[in-house]
Amino acid sequence: MEIFDRSAPMPGSADCAMVRIDPMTAIPRDEERAVVREHILSLAVNGRAPEQLVCTPSELPALAAGHLLCGGMVRAAADIRSISVSADGCRAAVKTAAAAPARRQKMVPTTGCPPAGLDGYEPLPGDFSWEPRWVYELARIFGEGAPLYRATHGIHSCFLMQDGAVRFCCEDIGRHNALDKAVGRAMIEGLDLSRCVLFSSGRIPADMLEKAVRARVPALISSAVPTEQAVVLARRYHVVLICSARHDSMNVFSDKSIWRR
Repeated sequence: MEIFDRSAPMPGSADCAMVRIDPMTAIPRDEERAVVREHILSLAVNGRAPEQLVCTPSELPALAAGHLLCGGMVRAAADIRSISVSADGCRAAVKTAAAAPARRQKMVPTTGCPPAGLDGYEPLPGDFSWEPRWVYELARIFGEGAPLYRATHGIHSCFLMQDGAVRFCCEDIGRHNALDKAVGRAMIEGLDLSRCVLFSSGRIPADMLEKAVRARVPALISSAVPTEQAVVLARRYHVVLICSARHDSMNVFSDKSIWRR
């Protein structure tokens, strides 16, 4: 995969004037507050009509790569020949090794049959070995706050851990984008996703679990809660799903038969 990123670094936040009103005295006070910037990335695959992604303007090649893999448009990093990002960071052009399928439409799967969005995807092996201390460590690091979150309190983050070591954190205004960025960065760096764990700051609905299945990531952890359908999918596709992760507790929703510690 070749990366041609001509964009300059862009700030993820901007200072905006505001008036703070003291709850005790009701006296207004002029201040500035850092708020998250919204950025629109136009993502075109093999010259097709582009898809518009509302995102935070950072790690745009990783967002493009992860979006394709987690969205089912490619199956591996080797399927992407190149990613080019324009100088203004507003356009990304991706070339794939073969014709990529059209972007999957969001669907609400039922509990009675495999979701259409995962047609052709087999369950993961279900033999991933993980340690509870990994979860506690991720929860501790998450509690310290990622840089942009500390500045704005308006951002999602996704940490990637491999073999018990935290490799990096990706931030975005959307939890789906943050996960896509983490997966995409792993693809660009040549990491084996089958040995990785993802920690998301947001709740885990079915479409987030589907992303883990498509990326072949065996464990998805969150500080928040899952939906029922996400739990169903985790058990069907042998993904270790851990939610409400804290520095001293966790809720494991996966089938016990796939636990290996």
